[in-house]
Amino acid sequence: MMQQESESSQSTLEHQVLGFMLNHEFYGKVKNIVTKDMFTGRDATIFDVITYGHKEYGVDMHPSQVAALVSDRNPAMPSSAVHEIYGILDKLSTNISEEMALEQDVVKNFWVRDRARQIGEKAIAIFTGESEHFGELKTLIDMVEDGRMTDRTTYSEMDKNFTQLVQEETGDPDFPFGWDLLSEHLSGMDRGNLGIIFARPEVGKTTFCSFLAANYIRQKHKVVYWANEEPAEKIKLRIIQSFFERTRQQMIEEQHTLQQRYDEEIAPYLIVMDSVGTSMEELNEYAQLNEPDVMFCDQLDKFRVAGDFNRGDERLKETYVVAREVAKRNKLLIWSVSQASFEAHDRQFIDYAMLDNSRTGKAGEADVIIGIGKTGTSEEENTARHICISKNKINGWHGMFTSHIDVQTGVYY
Repeated sequence: MMQQESESSQSTLEHQVLGFMLNHEFYGKVKNIVTKDMFTGRDATIFDVITYGHKEYGVDMHPSQVAALVSDRNPAMPSSAVHEIYGILDKLSTNISEEMALEQDVVKNFWVRDRARQIGEKAIAIFTGESEHFGELKTLIDMVEDGRMTDRTTYSEMDKNFTQLVQEETGDPDFPFGWDLLSEHLSGMDRGNLGIIFARPEVGKTTFCSFLAANYIRQKHKVVYWANEEPAEKIKLRIIQSFFERTRQQMIEEQHTLQQRYDEEIAPYLIVMDSVGTSMEELNEYAQLNEPDVMFCDQLDKFRVAGDFNRGDERLKETYVVAREVAKRNKLLIWSVSQASFEAHDRQFIDYAMLDNSRTGKAGEADVIIGIGKTGTSEEENTARHICISKNKINGWHGMFTSHIDVQTGVYY
């Protein structure tokens, strides 16, 4: 009796997941997590057809459309089996919440149960002497304990068609800079990109990033700023200043007026993390769970990364390799903030060969590298910042232009 209840519960869970996967957006989120071998019997056939439908048509699907595809793709299937599948499809719910949080929890529960099944099967095989692969068993247990819903494979097929590829290549960037001086040379960045912003100490790396973050927030992108160099409170205030284009004194004087604007225009889109000691694994897990649009890592060099390294530059290269993977897998933009070596001191144009500690390892992983040069100590020189693009895989432009910074508001102009 208990076994029947367990099988019924699992069947219900399978049908919930199949129903959710009719939604094209949700399918895209879980297609590398939910796989055919997690289903049994007729449910596996339905999964196959749903997968085919999304790849072929790229739209939300209705159970009646899936039923038609089942008949079309399985002409030799016995009528009894077809009717059985129709009965399952009739019961599938197509309702899905806007945030998809509950649905993702159901998929996680489904994934955990499937891993539990695999653990049991492998443990029995070891117990009966059919297998000696303890490593595979340990890997599965570690995955469940850590909650890492990783893909079954490290690769996935790129299934965009010709029209989609051309439109993406000629369309607007996902993240315009919102700053005319920079946009003249580089219009923006895309999801999956990794960028580096670097300069000598006290030149204005964090201020520049705060300025960019404010522009992204104006576009209603969700921004997460990881701070392990300066206090998180200080950085959050800089971003707010840049957004409002106000001095600190002006914000104090206009506090009551600006409060409502902050609640409506900034708070829903900005999170600043105090991230001293944070690991790259934690960064990836946060991205998977919270789906930000843009993440600033200030400074990425200080994030912990797994592995044994003989030299510091090897560790840094691995950090940036992982950062690029995080950006690509989670379809977000990552900006790394880094120091420039002493070679960049008192120079206008600085290039990525002047990146501190790793001249090629870090640079090799980036799509765009922006250096900020500064010279002299006169009043005019104190506000001048020379923006140097020394690596650009987006449109190929390399060069320098001069801007100025309002040190009271953190706005570049």
